[in-house]
Amino acid sequence: MMLNIRPSLLVLLLSIVFFSCQKEYSLEGNVIGGSAVFTLDGAPGACTNALVTGSYQVGVALGAANQVTISVDVTTVGTYTVSTTTVNGITFSGAGTFPSTGPQTVVLTGSGIPLAPGNFTFSPGTNSCAFAITVSGGGGSSGGTALYTLNGAPGNCTGFTAGGTFTAGSVLTSANFAVVSVNVTSLGTYIITSNTINGIVFTGNGTFTATGTQLVQLTASGTPLAPGIYPFTPGTNGCAFMINVSPANTGTAVFTYGGAPGNCSNATVAGTYTTGTALTATNTVTIDITVTTAGTYTVSTGTVNGIIFAGSGSFAATGLQTITLSGSGTPASPGVFNYAATNNGCSFPITAVAGTVATDFIKCTIDGVARTFNEDVVAAAAGANALVIGGYETVATTSPEFQINLTKTPAVTTGLYNRFSATNTTTFCIVGYYDGVAATAWVTGLLQTGTFSVNVTTLTATRVSGTFAGTLYDNDGQGTATKLVTSGQFSVPF
Repeated sequence: MMLNIRPSLLVLLLSIVFFSCQKEYSLEGNVIGGSAVFTLDGAPGACTNALVTGSYQVGVALGAANQVTISVDVTTVGTYTVSTTTVNGITFSGAGTFPSTGPQTVVLTGSGIPLAPGNFTFSPGTNSCAFAITVSGGGGSSGGTALYTLNGAPGNCTGFTAGGTFTAGSVLTSANFAVVSVNVTSLGTYIITSNTINGIVFTGNGTFTATGTQLVQLTASGTPLAPGIYPFTPGTNGCAFMINVSPANTGTAVFTYGGAPGNCSNATVAGTYTTGTALTATNTVTIDITVTTAGTYTVSTGTVNGIIFAGSGSFAATGLQTITLSGSGTPASPGVFNYAATNNGCSFPITAVAGTVATDFIKCTIDGVARTFNEDVVAAAAGANALVIGGYETVATTSPEFQINLTKTPAVTTGLYNRFSATNTTTFCIVGYYDGVAATAWVTGLLQTGTFSVNVTTLTATRVSGTFAGTLYDNDGQGTATKLVTSGQFSVPF
């Protein structure tokens, strides 16, 4: 069987290795390029009137808000490309056209993830001026032998729920926790710790006994210092979640569940529950509550069959009311499963139905949306030490496409393949997603810091299977816009 993959994307991905050699200077030194001729104001000292915007925190990826505006004097109009060296895990770059001579400004956008707190100096271009960036501490830490990524990283945690009430001045207990979703690519132990903010830290440890998407509970400890909404980043290069700390004079609600300790009265289940399909915002359960003391509440169930329900808020009045619990996770098996609310709550059943199982498939979640690429899905050798895996989403000529390229010397085997980079050139993956609408190719970043890994679990003479997850970048892997790929799985024939 021949691999029916879009030629443009195939050529693009296979050419990245060659391209990386040509662009190696971008990793080693700062660059000024283009046809324009100009000088940076302030060189060789501090950049004149440099304007720094955005926040810079350890472990938090930079985005479009992280910019530095510098002044230049243009003597010849034309195009320009400016970038700094990578310092403390981050770099700044910009490109454009000067339409006229004289004083102008250049905007450099930051990318990467700060590694350590402190003050760091960046110089855009050779013999240039310099500007300073202050990075604050914040990111958590990771340990253990397992390999995994936190779903949603480096943005907001996907599948996140919080347990317990966080009140300023009140010591946290085991009832205060955060549940985050992770994608495990290699089994083993894990230790996850968040940053400490407002007197609160989240920690968790254990052992992953299976690969794929799983939920991890992190227990909170400490005493909240002040009310407000605070960001936490669990793990190294993790995702982020928000914790709302109530003022000290805000009490916790007192209420009873309708139907407790039996079945919830008037429980209303919304959404469909299919094995192998991640829950969305449409998956909710509404239950009756009788409130005797107004205040805040947090309600969650245990994780059953791979999914959990949770909700939080406040009751402004007493009496009969309803609360809505939102579901998260992915049903593992078909059947009827019971879920009990916390604090001697009532219970409600959820029926999960069996999903359609494709024998040959590539499936994943891209920016929180479940996708399949099962049309013309196939794998083929691309030389003695390379394997290409790919498929389309539909039969349309403009169909989105996903492709995985694996290289290992002397031959592709089972095991872990991390993204191709200047320091990883013998056993690596190059992964691409063609959106089919805007004709944009999103590729594993060569110059960026985002991770991507493919774990080949089965490799025979007729089939290859495994899992994958990580970050893709626009502009053929050279841009700063990203797409987060999680819960990736494939089983593809040769």
